[in-house]
Amino acid sequence: MRAIFIVSLVIGALAGFSIAVIIKKQLEMIEFFLLMLVLILELSIIVMIFSTDIQEKLFNQRLKALFVIRQFVAVLLGVIAMFFINLIPLFANLKTNEFKYIYLFPVTLFIGFYIFYLILLNLQYPKKELKTDKNSNIKETLNKFNLGNIKVIVLDTLGQKFANLFAAGVFKPQLLVTSYALENLKEDQFQAIMVHEIGHIKRKHVRKILLGWVITIFYYLAFVYGLESLIDYFVQDIVIFNIVILAILLAGTLQLFLLISYIGRIAEIEADLFVLKSGVDREVYENALKSIYALNYIKGDVSKPLEKIQSHPSLKKRIRILTDVEKKQYKEYFPPFKKVYSTLIAAMVVFFTSYITFGILLPNNNLIKDSANIEKIRLIKYVSASTDVGRNGKKVNLRVEKSITDKKEIQDILRCIRKIKTKSDFANTLFERDYEIEIYKKNSQPTIYSFSSSSGVIMKYVLAEDFVKGGSRPWVGVNKELGKVISKYFNSNEN
Repeated sequence: MRAIFIVSLVIGALAGFSIAVIIKKQLEMIEFFLLMLVLILELSIIVMIFSTDIQEKLFNQRLKALFVIRQFVAVLLGVIAMFFINLIPLFANLKTNEFKYIYLFPVTLFIGFYIFYLILLNLQYPKKELKTDKNSNIKETLNKFNLGNIKVIVLDTLGQKFANLFAAGVFKPQLLVTSYALENLKEDQFQAIMVHEIGHIKRKHVRKILLGWVITIFYYLAFVYGLESLIDYFVQDIVIFNIVILAILLAGTLQLFLLISYIGRIAEIEADLFVLKSGVDREVYENALKSIYALNYIKGDVSKPLEKIQSHPSLKKRIRILTDVEKKQYKEYFPPFKKVYSTLIAAMVVFFTSYITFGILLPNNNLIKDSANIEKIRLIKYVSASTDVGRNGKKVNLRVEKSITDKKEIQDILRCIRKIKTKSDFANTLFERDYEIEIYKKNSQPTIYSFSSSSGVIMKYVLAEDFVKGGSRPWVGVNKELGKVISKYFNSNEN
């Protein structure tokens, strides 16, 4: 499976790179690499799932044609849904030029993969309800835990060697069983695994896990936006700012996926302990786990880093915990859900407070203070026009001016200008521009900027006298949002 994944990554990388190169001129660099990442991941999934010949050789499976057809439809629909969900932040960024939408990409990536998994699970296997009246052992086990009314759904694996049981349903619990598990697990092993799934139902793990995912997503958003606002408030150098922001995005993404996996492992250990508390013999349950892992070709022992990204603990760790519990050497291997969620909520409040303070309140206070000292902002645009009607009309640049005195609109322009800037060691360098911005402060000379709406480059002008005597330096930066803020004043026909 590792070899399949590596080969599919290479194929996905080549395809993603090719497509991204074609449309690179329309994308920012960060969007270019993120689009490559989306294509690599999704093409990897396609290659892995459609390599049925490799599946047959590796696992000695004779897959039925019906399974391949259903898998094709399920994968196609799942990839389409996942692809469009993953592209939401990229399209939002392209439309608004707002980098902060990129912070949503890890969230849409997780949601996209989860929806892909749901579509795949629900469409690639035919379903039928199992009549528990005809299976006394299943009915007896369900009645023992007062769950005699829940539905048991059998998933026909159509030749695929996939043995598993699932607890499903947020408000109306169901038990899903694959046909391969029914056919290949011994009766006592099947009942032991079934009690494990009943443990998920009795502990309401489906609800708790979904709640945990929601809390984790909000924690991630508070983390990246809170730290970003803090860095934006104190750091002025654009290079340092971008490096720190990238580090925050990577750290937040890593936390998001590790926490999601961690929540799943808590649920699995709780369900394992539920099995022992229900009176199931430990050796029987251990043998059942070993059979499940063997039937699904899952390695029983993995490295610690790999285990941290899995939703289930390794077989070796699960057996060790069960042995410790039976010997009454139990300790809290994982904290309960309530403790984890309360910690995440507390951290979320801290980061959200940082965002409110440094992203909204303090910048606004500074903007209000600065805008109070500004009398007006004059926006100047040079519009190309003909001097007369006819073929020989000459083109001239007409100067169009707009004066802004509204304090809110002044603050919007100031916010954009101050957002990104880098000190420059050169004087007033010429560059392609279509706007000039003049800011008139009380009892002071106006501050003048040049702006290009196409590139988003804005440059502050400095008088030669100030440049030589005072050592003052101009600065240059990029902020495409500014173009949208000021262009609305030049869109009417009267211009």
